[in-house]
Amino acid sequence: MITATLVALLLSVPIAGGAVDGLVPGDGIALEPAPTVGAPLQSPRPPRTPPGSPHPFGAGALGALGLLGAAAVAAQRRRRSMETLFVVVHGNGGSADDFDALLEQLSVEDFDVVAFDWRSAGAGETSTEASQSASTADAAGELDALIRDLAEDHGNIYVIGQSKGGAATVAMIAALDDGTRPPIDGLRGAALLDPAIGSGLLGTLQRLGSFSTRIPDNGRFDPVACTDEGCRDVRAHLGDASGVEVIAVRNPDAVVTNFRDEPEGMRVFDLIDDGKPSALWSSSLPWVFASRVAEAHASVLTHWAVADCVSAEALMPGTCTWKGDMWNARYAWWRSTSTRPEQ
Repeated sequence: MITATLVALLLSVPIAGGAVDGLVPGDGIALEPAPTVGAPLQSPRPPRTPPGSPHPFGAGALGALGLLGAAAVAAQRRRRSMETLFVVVHGNGGSADDFDALLEQLSVEDFDVVAFDWRSAGAGETSTEASQSASTADAAGELDALIRDLAEDHGNIYVIGQSKGGAATVAMIAALDDGTRPPIDGLRGAALLDPAIGSGLLGTLQRLGSFSTRIPDNGRFDPVACTDEGCRDVRAHLGDASGVEVIAVRNPDAVVTNFRDEPEGMRVFDLIDDGKPSALWSSSLPWVFASRVAEAHASVLTHWAVADCVSAEALMPGTCTWKGDMWNARYAWWRSTSTRPEQ
């Protein structure tokens, strides 16, 4: 008798339809107030279903499925928001396709990559054309705006900038460091691949790149910023103040496309073992020199050691164990074995 009464009570409560007294709409259920002592316990009559309208139990099932579907979509969006979103910034005269080999090694899906379009900062029918005229300062501002927009839905953004794209990335992060722009929640790290951020005479030469794609171009990037409080190298401790973990990978064999000094506090890795000699070896043959510079400059986009390092950094900033210095490692091992005293 008790079981039959409980079943009758459960069946008397509609799953869907208008709000019922005693029920919390949407996300919870509240118990009805306790009956008055001495009052007879009565079961409420279930509402009548008009002819042709869906049964409340069927509507309830559909509603439950809808809620489950919405919850699944929300969970997927939360998961996707925490996966790494890569923002790639190509260099002078390049294109987003330059990163294809690197992204393939990283096993990154197309929907996890956003390419910076230089047309937002310079004139041109394509991003390639615009990259040849846009300044680093203008590109940095537009890159900042793009990442802020993406950060509204993504909490793990990683920037990869090559050549002039690396210079624009440095300028953007430097503005975050000095407070010119507020920090960006969700921007976790950046990889600068053979970035055109040279200082001194090399930096001056890199400013000539706007006249030809055969010359490295830094978009008039200046590593020294001066204010009333003094001047500083914006590359030093880049990202520390804004919470962005930065690495720089350069190929010294390219000679003129990156930078030669060692900015304080910047994690710099040199790709020495790309299988070819330095461009300086062919400096007496200008056409060979230029070809070797371009080849060495592009090697940072295809080398497995760069992919391994970027993969580690994107997963957990600060964890790259550099393995691209294989020639020096082999040489050090040979020296240690050849000079080892006999036992």
